[in-house]
Amino acid sequence: MLSPAFGIRIQQSSSNQKTISDTTIPVSHTTNTIADTIGTTDATVADHQEFIFAATETVADDVEKTTPLESWTFQGMDLAELFTEFQQAVTRITANKLLFIESSIHELLSLSNILLLCTGQHSPLCIDIFSEDILVKLNKEMLAECLDFKQDMCDEVCMKLTRLMNNMDSNLQAKDDVEIDLLMLGRSLDPLQGSLLRGIAAAMRKLPLIAIKNKKCIGECELFTMYFDPILSSLLSDPSRNVLLRWSNVTSDQSGDIRPDATISKIHQRDFGPSLGFGEVKLARPTTDNHSLCHDLLRLATLAKDTIDNNKLQAALTFQINGFNITFFLSSLRHDGMYLMQEIGQLTFPCSLEELVFFVNLKNIRTLCRPMNDGKSWETKRRPTHPSIYSFIDATKDRHCFCGLRFER
Repeated sequence: MLSPAFGIRIQQSSSNQKTISDTTIPVSHTTNTIADTIGTTDATVADHQEFIFAATETVADDVEKTTPLESWTFQGMDLAELFTEFQQAVTRITANKLLFIESSIHELLSLSNILLLCTGQHSPLCIDIFSEDILVKLNKEMLAECLDFKQDMCDEVCMKLTRLMNNMDSNLQAKDDVEIDLLMLGRSLDPLQGSLLRGIAAAMRKLPLIAIKNKKCIGECELFTMYFDPILSSLLSDPSRNVLLRWSNVTSDQSGDIRPDATISKIHQRDFGPSLGFGEVKLARPTTDNHSLCHDLLRLATLAKDTIDNNKLQAALTFQINGFNITFFLSSLRHDGMYLMQEIGQLTFPCSLEELVFFVNLKNIRTLCRPMNDGKSWETKRRPTHPSIYSFIDATKDRHCFCGLRFER
């Protein structure tokens, strides 16, 4: 899955746009958009400030051309036609109603020409139009197309790795010696698997011996630098290929006013160049609810789509951290005017050295060591990002509101 430059091929893009089908989805009957709410009090501004951003610029030619999507036949169905029907339904619903982001994230993303595919996590409207069977089969086929499921670690290496971690946990071997043995073992593996072992060795240098009891005392910066960075940087950064994972929380070439917590950047000479991926981080606190997590996902989807368009990428990698859970997504311009955003893996990272022992299991290794395939080269066709997507979102938070997505394992 996560090779350092994750196998993205840069290609040419052409352009187009399309119209934006009616079943029922949960909607809000109020008239308070986030933009409306901001104009009330300073306190309200602070409450919603992290969720607000201006849509990034789109290519003018993309907006002006309105040719229909090319046909995409799958399982005897035209996915392009169904997607257009889905968008038209959302457009009619939003003509006089606002949407709760928790229950309507699929609908909101469709307005920016993005189809969100997460296993067993589809909205009622999406299921009504596509059918659950088509969505499940499409998700499986697209995953098989972009991920190498044959990638595996041999039994001998798995046994050695497990034994090293158990020796450290049982104090049969010093931690420093285990680190050296891990690095030596990684030398005999392919680059991706070797990177994972180097990441595990780096995590051993940062993780506490036992888990911190009070998770509320762990700050956001501490969360990603201590717990996530050792392994993620080993997998996603490759200085020899001028690719770096940055926990910068600054705007980038595509992000406009958005400040993603993490950016995977390509380096051009002495400057940061195109962004190849993004990450968002949230602490596992009572205030971190589905509302804020869906806003993060909407942000990641927009950033990934725009970097694909602006940098002519075949795909972009994004990840969303919620406490110690992390979900990986791959966004790609898979068909004429249809951007797919797929969930490709979900893990719970270790909180301590004793949990690191259980983290190093075959399932996690397979998830982290599954590289992306290079897709076939073909002329892509972009569509615009919706310029005012937040005008369709109700600012009201409702903890009891239905949410089709899971943010924890």
